[in-house]
Amino acid sequence: MENMNSNYQILINKLDEFIRKYYKNQLIRGALYTFTISLLFYLTLTVGEYFGHFNTAVRTSLFYTFLLTNAYVIGRFIALPLFHLYKLGTIISYEQASNIIGNHFGDVKDKLINTLQLNSLQKETSDPNTVQLIEASINQKTRELKPIPFTSAIDLTENKKYLKFALVPVMMMLGLFFINSSILKDGTKRMMEHGTYFEKPAP
Repeated sequence: MENMNSNYQILINKLDEFIRKYYKNQLIRGALYTFTISLLFYLTLTVGEYFGHFNTAVRTSLFYTFLLTNAYVIGRFIALPLFHLYKLGTIISYEQASNIIGNHFGDVKDKLINTLQLNSLQKETSDPNTVQLIEASINQKTRELKPIPFTSAIDLTENKKYLKFALVPVMMMLGLFFINSSILKDGTKRMMEHGTYFEKPAP
């Protein structure tokens, strides 16, 4: 009984470790998404204001739209995975984690889910003979699953492919800075002081 509990707890610890890595992966990807979206939006507003010379009402509307959009993006792609990483809020279940792991290790999915189901069944069963059979089955399956590295089902380095998207707005920003830095400076100044009237410069 003690050995069975020990093996099953090791299995649960491995699933917990996988779930943490799952949300760590989401957090890294979310940070890249947030950076890319925010910088692209910023460049769009700044360049648009520089050439469009919007009135105070339009600038104010765009300014708060920018803030609200950033707040949503940060909440969705950074804050939420961060909360889940520390087990705050609703996180994926062991069964859902087993499905994800099973997509990487083909022969693991059924064993994992079956072991979790057997453990639930064992808690609900009062017949000693049935309990003993279930314990033996759980022990066997957990021993078979113990050597498998669940966390390797997630490759954090795959997020490198999103770096190229993040580099696009960075290159755009650098290009604008070297071509005409006043586009960024003046556009940003007028967006920050969105409630101030600015005289449109003479051609």
